[in-house]
Amino acid sequence: MSRPALEPNAAYEHAHLIARDLLDDLRRQLDEMAKPDSDNIRWRHARTMNQINAQLSDVAELVDQLNIRNR
Repeated sequence: MSRPALEPNAAYEHAHLIARDLLDDLRRQLDEMAKPDSDNIRWRHARTMNQINAQLSDVAELVDQLNIRNR
């Protein structure tokens, strides 16, 4: 029995929706984090935010590369 031919569109759409959900969740979580003027901020919080920013920067670069290839 042969497999049906798969097209990438459905997989791409599914992955795109997941990425949007993840972005929404990240935004919500960032909004819930301690504010910069909080008395509870420690150096570990700053280090963690820098790690988050570095990883998000990598993701943004991947998206940018994909967009450049699609132009």
